[in-house]
Amino acid sequence: MNDSLKPPTSGGGNAKYAAIGLLLLIGGGGGIYALTRPAPTPQPVSIPVARDAGPPIVTNPSVGAVIELPPEVPDSGPAPDAGPPRIRYVTRYVAECSGTLSDPGGVQRTAQANYGAMRACYERELRANPALRGGLTAQLKINTSGRLDAVQVSTGMSSRPLVNCVKAALMRVSFPPSRGGCALAEVRYNFTPRE
Repeated sequence: MNDSLKPPTSGGGNAKYAAIGLLLLIGGGGGIYALTRPAPTPQPVSIPVARDAGPPIVTNPSVGAVIELPPEVPDSGPAPDAGPPRIRYVTRYVAECSGTLSDPGGVQRTAQANYGAMRACYERELRANPALRGGLTAQLKINTSGRLDAVQVSTGMSSRPLVNCVKAALMRVSFPPSRGGCALAEVRYNFTPRE
């Protein structure tokens, strides 16, 4: 008989697939049962009731003895005649500029050359307040290009519009540049009405 005509012998291939299918079926059924079965109810736990043992028995006489507190002492607040507390403000100026002025005299000359703009601010406010007169000091923070980074104005005249106008006028002025970073300078003006 010819070998090519013989049926192939089975190596148990179908049996393997049947066994795998049977295992999957049993495992799936067990999983479904585990998911759908009711959860077990917890059994109540009995806790023994504690009895009151009564008052403690004191064997050491020092325990439970009465403690005496020292007499009250008044606090160390202000004396009754001192009045309300005084608040003291301390302002410390820290130089934030490490540069130097290239021409300190030039800064003063530039400030005086632009006195007309400051005087115009004063004249405008003088119309609203005819008694307005006094000195004005401006602290300038001059950068390396000669422009102002900041201006602080202090004066005894109580006129916020005058201060704002002077600040704006000074910010438009070009001063001699500083060297090595920004530098601080101070200019003073004195305003009195014209006779």
